[in-house]
Amino acid sequence: MSANTADSPPAPFRWLKSAELGYAEDANTKNSNQQMDEQQEQEGRVCFHCGKEEANEVTFPKCSKCGVASYCSRDCQVSNWKSGGDKMGHKHTCAAYKRVGEDMMIMFSDDKDAARQDVLSKIRFYAFPYAVYKASKAGRGFLFVQSDSSLAVMSLPIPVLSNGHSCPQQRSVILHWLTMEEYDKEVCRDDFEMAAMRNELKPAVETYDDKVEVPVLMRFRCGQVAVGVAPLVPDYKLCQILGKEYYGHGQDSGAVQLNIDDV
Repeated sequence: MSANTADSPPAPFRWLKSAELGYAEDANTKNSNQQMDEQQEQEGRVCFHCGKEEANEVTFPKCSKCGVASYCSRDCQVSNWKSGGDKMGHKHTCAAYKRVGEDMMIMFSDDKDAARQDVLSKIRFYAFPYAVYKASKAGRGFLFVQSDSSLAVMSLPIPVLSNGHSCPQQRSVILHWLTMEEYDKEVCRDDFEMAAMRNELKPAVETYDDKVEVPVLMRFRCGQVAVGVAPLVPDYKLCQILGKEYYGHGQDSGAVQLNIDDV
C-alpha cells in the first residue's frame, strides 16, 4: 500500500451500504423507543437556554431555522444562539436539530449518512488510533462501532433532546476491531441479519489502503446499520503514536467504550 504524505489529500468518505434491520422493531427496542417517546411527552418542552418549562396552554416559540429549539423569551434565544465558555451555542447545533426534527428521527438517506459521519468525527481521535493499533496486532479487519442509543441521539452535538431536556442516559459507543473471520463466527452468529452487510464489507476489508483509510461497520439501537470506508484523521503516523499511547499497555484484546460527551 502506498504511504500517505503530508501533501496527499485525505481519502474521501465512502458509505457503501446502509440498512434498517428488522430488530429495530423487536420487543425490547420497541419498548425502549416507546419509553423515550413517552418520557418526552410527559416531560414537555423546556427553554433551550434557561430550562423553564412550558406552562399549560402556553407554547414557546421555536427557532425559525430548525423548527425545534424552543425559547421562553427573545433574550434567551439570543443568548443561546451565541452562548460561550464551555457551552456550545445554538448557532453551531441548529442544523443538527433540523436534521432530527421534533420527533428525534432522521428521515432521509443523505441526512443519515451525514449523521453517521458526525458521530465518527466526534470519536476520531480515539477510534482511529484504536483501529490502527489493533490492525497492527490482529491484521486486516474493520472498526465495528456500536451504540445503545439511536443514530438521531448520537448525532446531536450536545446531549440535549429536541424537547430541551438532557439525554436520559450517557451517550456512548463500543469499539471492536474484527477480522472477517470473527465477523462471520461471532457477529453473524449472534445476529443473522448482520450478514446482509457482508457483500460490501468483505471487499472493503480486502482492498482498503491502511495508510489512509479504515473500513467501518456501524450499528445503532434504532436498527440503523451501515458499512463505509473512512479517511484516517488524524493521519496514519499520528494514529500509530496515539494508538500505542492509549491502547499499548496490556490492552491487546477486548473492546473500548467511549462516552462521546467526554472526548
